[in-house]
Formats: sequence, structure tokens, C-alpha cells
Amino acid sequence: MYIRIGIVALCLLLLGFALAYDLASSVVAEKRAFEEQGRKWAMERTSITQVDEVVEYRGKQAYTVVMGKNKMGTPAIAWMTADQVIFDTMDRAVTKESVMTALKKGYPGMQIQHVVPGMDGDRRFWEAAVLDQEGKYHYIHYDFYTGQIIKSYVVRPA
Repeated sequence: MYIRIGIVALCLLLLGFALAYDLASSVVAEKRAFEEQGRKWAMERTSITQVDEVVEYRGKQAYTVVMGKNKMGTPAIAWMTADQVIFDTMDRAVTKESVMTALKKGYPGMQIQHVVPGMDGDRRFWEAAVLDQEGKYHYIHYDFYTGQIIKSYVVRPA
């Protein structure tokens, strides 16, 4: 009797591990497919020849954002959808590292969740999300070219 219960418990445990592994692998596969699509779009549709980072920005519209360098070695960025490409060089832009420094100084003790380039209409910005000790998310939009805060809001998870 105890042997049967043990075998059933072991089988359920193994099934649980298999399902968790399958879920984790599918998430990783989706992320890789997204990054590969971004790389492909950048190589085919822009002058970016070296891809350093592929991220997703979700605002009023979702963009695949590719950062890298063009043929001349100039840092560049592209916000892309299936139908649209917005391209810019990073020579006039505030760096991601500068935004991270501003976040650490302006929001001490908070956990940085992400810093991604965003776009709303023609306005380009860095969207930063930080998590405070109370579990609230603070979203801060820094102007892409000046680094000034242009918008911020707080979201409390349900």
C-alpha cells in the first residue's frame, strides 16, 4: 500500500517537474524568437550591422527596439513594428547608463525593473520602471535627448 502511494507521489512529482521544464523552455524559446526577429529586421531594414540589444517597448503601440552600431561604428537605435521603422543615431541621446545613474540617485533603495527606449508619437524617451518597498511600480519617462523627467506615474499591482 505504502509502495503504491510512494510510486504515485513520485510520478506526480516527476510530472510536475516535466511541466515546469516545458513551461520554462517555451518562455526561453519565445524570447529567443523575438530577439532573432528583431535582429533580422534590423539587418534587413536599417543600417545597423552590429546588434547589441533587442528589447520590447509596450506603450500606446508595441515596438521591437534594436540598439547597436551602424556600418560606420556609430551607435544607433531602431523602433520597429511589422509595418514601420523609426531609426536614429545615439550621438545626441542620453545613455542608458546615465538614466540608471539618475534612477539610483533619485530613487534610492528601489529595485530597478527595466530601462527601455520608448516612443509615443514622435516623442522618444527612456522608460524606467522601479519597484518600491511597498510593492508599487514607479514608471518614469526621461527625455531621450535631455534626460529630463517628462512623465512619471505609480502603479499598484492588484
